[in-house]
Amino acid sequence: MAIVRHTKEELKKTQGKTDKERLKNITEKELEEAAKSDPDSAWPTDEELKKFKRPSEEYRKRFLKDDD
Repeated sequence: MAIVRHTKEELKKTQGKTDKERLKNITEKELEEAAKSDPDSAWPTDEELKKFKRPSEEYRKRFLKDDD
C-alpha cells in the first residue's frame, strides 16, 4: 500500500461530502447489510460471537472513566 500525501487545500475540498441525513436515518438492518457486503469488513460469524466474553468489572472500570 502506498502512502498518499495531500495538501491542506486538497483536504478542504474533500470535506463535507458525507450524507449526514442518510446516516441519521439508516436502519440497523441497512447498516448490517452494508457491513456484510463490504469485503474489507471483518463481520464475525455466529461461532466467533459465541466465544466473546464480557470483560470483568475491574477491567471495565479501568477503561471507562468519566473525564467530564
